[in-house]
Amino acid sequence: MKKIIQRSSAVFMTLLMLMSSSCSQDFLDVPAEGAPTVGNYYDSDTKLDNAANGLYGIVWFNMNKSAFYGITDVISGNMYASQYNDFGKFTDLSFTNSQAFISDAWRSCFGAIANSNAYISNLPQSVGPNVSKEALNNALGEAHFIRAFSYFFLVRLWGNVPIIENNADYSKNFVIPSNPVEDVYKFIENDLKYAIANLRQKNRGSDYASNAHVSSGSAKAFLAKVYLYQKKYDLAKAMAQEVINSGEFKLLGGEELPTKSFADLWLQKNNNNEESIFSWQWTGAGTYFEGNFSNTLFAPENRLVETTYSGQIAPSQDLIHNVFENGDRRRIETFMLPGDYYPNLTYAQTLAVDSPKLLGYTFELANEAQNSGAGLKKYVIGKENLPITGPFNAPFNGESSMNSYMMRYAELLLIHAEATLGSQSGSTTDAGALKSFNAVRKRAGLSEKASISFNDIFKERRAELACEGDYYFDLGRLPFAQAKAILEAQNRGDKENERHITISATNLLLPYPADDLIKNPKLKEVAPYTFK
Repeated sequence: MKKIIQRSSAVFMTLLMLMSSSCSQDFLDVPAEGAPTVGNYYDSDTKLDNAANGLYGIVWFNMNKSAFYGITDVISGNMYASQYNDFGKFTDLSFTNSQAFISDAWRSCFGAIANSNAYISNLPQSVGPNVSKEALNNALGEAHFIRAFSYFFLVRLWGNVPIIENNADYSKNFVIPSNPVEDVYKFIENDLKYAIANLRQKNRGSDYASNAHVSSGSAKAFLAKVYLYQKKYDLAKAMAQEVINSGEFKLLGGEELPTKSFADLWLQKNNNNEESIFSWQWTGAGTYFEGNFSNTLFAPENRLVETTYSGQIAPSQDLIHNVFENGDRRRIETFMLPGDYYPNLTYAQTLAVDSPKLLGYTFELANEAQNSGAGLKKYVIGKENLPITGPFNAPFNGESSMNSYMMRYAELLLIHAEATLGSQSGSTTDAGALKSFNAVRKRAGLSEKASISFNDIFKERRAELACEGDYYFDLGRLPFAQAKAILEAQNRGDKENERHITISATNLLLPYPADDLIKNPKLKEVAPYTFK
């Protein structure tokens, strides 16, 4: 470790053209100047509303299929893999900057940025007279949101990165220095403020399909998170409070939705539920790039998947033994232990392709993943079961249409509690902070606390968001010596072989991809960004 929906054919082809670089090994080849050139194709608000569909899924495919979990939950010690697959290199931090996961994550982010830039530059000239100003503003707001989200990934993974705001300018000169972290954060904030001002407001309800795209409230919630990462606590608290007061989002299984539970978050039929602030959208439509690989990667055995590629990663020993309190309802929905029963999981009676399917799955030790004594559960939806999973229709490695949560309301509540505390020391008895914090604990079946510290919130975040890609970034918010001590104390072996790592790096940032350093030799240089 050196450093640690419904889509028309015309729109689909435009997206494929735009993302051809981001899905290949040559992302930093110069993107086509002025793309997309769709003329007045968008001749109605409905068509324009669907224009950004690809920004929610297809551009994130390379990251989702493996890189996302390798560089977040495996590095952070929530997940484990042996040395027999690529994930294992992230278990012991033996990966280098030529590892595919590094370049996949980099190119997914910059591919999303290139697509967002193209929409921002070209949509105003690509709409007909029947398209409303409100619909155009909303579409531009979506592109600004996705660009901000992409840069938030980049700045937390690599620190200094190039800010690319205009594809045409970049096509003329792609050998450019990186920009400093503080400039990247300013750029992110500007994009999210634009999104807040231009995206539609929503009242989320039981019509989940209408929640697939982000809203002004989504951008506010995400800006609260961006503020928190910069320790702008007053701004984070105010923004989180504004989202809470709006009532747009709700906690499944909380006081406002008591008929549902934490388990309902992980049923495919509940995609885009009231708790989802922003999710990657997967159709599982039988076309490569459009499905979610998580069921395949996580399911501990082949009887649960539509392919023979299961159990690539497992829960770590640290996650199994040191994260969840007794009685925490989230544990069984995060990972499986022998004897755990899942009434909604459908599995094949045998491994034969045409074998009968049974509803209701009990995990047995014989089916453990990676000799861990357990198996992952989040995002495991089992074999096709129409009332729960819907049709898979995806011959490529068992891809499904289960969304990938990028931010949930539960996290926003914990952000509010932490921002109210306002530091990484001390404690608070503030009524608002306790209300937000305890709402998350109550849903998990745990007792309320009368006073909370940063450590309480930090632990609660890990339990709530385990295997969703956040713990790595939470470690990055700690003083490096503290994060290093946590990682080195973890048992990063399997159930029989305890292993520990020694970190010689001075931070948790990833190395720049090797190929991109060759293509852009100025990548390690840093220069202030000139804001337009």
